[in-house]
Amino acid sequence: MESKQENGKLNKPAGPLPDIYNYTNYRQFLIDYYHTQKEINPKFSLRYLALRAKFPSHGLLKYLMEGKRNLSKKTLVKLAGGLGFSRDQTQYFENLVFFNQAKGLDEKNFYYEKLLRFPGKSTFRALETSQLQIFRRWYNIVIREMLHLKDFRNNPAWIADRILAPVESYEVEESLTSLLASGIIKKTANGYKPSDPDITTEDEVKSFLVKSYHAQMLKLAAWAQDEVPAKERDISSVCFAIKESELPNLKKQLQLIRKELRNFAAKDGEGERIVQVNMQLFPLTSAK
Repeated sequence: MESKQENGKLNKPAGPLPDIYNYTNYRQFLIDYYHTQKEINPKFSLRYLALRAKFPSHGLLKYLMEGKRNLSKKTLVKLAGGLGFSRDQTQYFENLVFFNQAKGLDEKNFYYEKLLRFPGKSTFRALETSQLQIFRRWYNIVIREMLHLKDFRNNPAWIADRILAPVESYEVEESLTSLLASGIIKKTANGYKPSDPDITTEDEVKSFLVKSYHAQMLKLAAWAQDEVPAKERDISSVCFAIKESELPNLKKQLQLIRKELRNFAAKDGEGERIVQVNMQLFPLTSAK
């Protein structure tokens, strides 16, 4: 598309701008932005947006939307200018870009925390009270399961003392508040009661938080190997060769075992201890 100029300045893209604060994936935002502008003004193009962002060509925008390229600090600032972002929108966009592009869990968690603390309304701010927050801290799920114990006490100090791994009373209080706000547990006349809500959100955030939870549990397994008596734990492994065609069947077998383990769960009010069972399956060699 040929860009037009008035008084030496480029015209702004026609149509309303999708709200960046409603997104947890900047690539999806770019896709929606493009289609929204295209519906309002058929002449709108990636070339025009690239010109506004002072990109040498529109190829980068295309690859960004397809997930084939990443934004650098320099290019994201230029793109934010082309999109007409305010200072706050640019800051949110920058954190979102680095959250989406982060490779390691530590880096991803760093930008996730920044997005959670971002002032004003945003999808990430809303996530603070969502069911997904149960995965942010490993002890959230432990505390929820402790409600099934027959001697459970509605006392943060008692809960913290009962959990073997180090947890402070204030962390238990924060956990109970978060679990209540997200609907994971309910307040009753006698204390708390577990509820069973659906935990759903965009795959980008859900995948990250679930991975973070599993990483925390793997670290706890290493801690238990040193701190928990051998008679109270079972940490073992097996390594063997397998046919490539049998890998899906092996995964299904582990999934069935995981479901069968739930049969050991005590009835509500009859539990005496909380246990964690980790199962890992991963290749140690590459396929042919």
